[in-house]
Amino acid sequence: MKKLATNLALLISAATLTHTIPVAHAGQAYAECSVVDVATFNNRVHLHCTAPLQASDLVPGASKNKARGPEYYAVEVVSPMAAQVIQIGLAAVASNRTLGVFFDDNAGANPAGCNTNDCRRIIGVVYK
Repeated sequence: MKKLATNLALLISAATLTHTIPVAHAGQAYAECSVVDVATFNNRVHLHCTAPLQASDLVPGASKNKARGPEYYAVEVVSPMAAQVIQIGLAAVASNRTLGVFFDDNAGANPAGCNTNDCRRIIGVVYK
């Protein structure tokens, strides 16, 4: 009985883990960003990148867009990610490290204040 309970707990843990792994969705893209600055506004926080590097097709299920990533990436200030975006962005500036940015390449999904011609909604950020 104890072994059954242990196996059941492992199965539940594995099922929970699979639901927390981000899965690429249609319109998701990836680019690398050398952060110039991090900014907060009343409606969003954003990362400003210099010379955005080429978007990658290494992310399974992500857009195969070979165009350069946008100059800005943003998320609403009320998003649970906002504080982490600021922290990771500031760490990248301080250490001169590159970030990997998962973003929605649909400009219609941009947060308020994120211009459609040079900004996209952040889905995730990786400190490299």
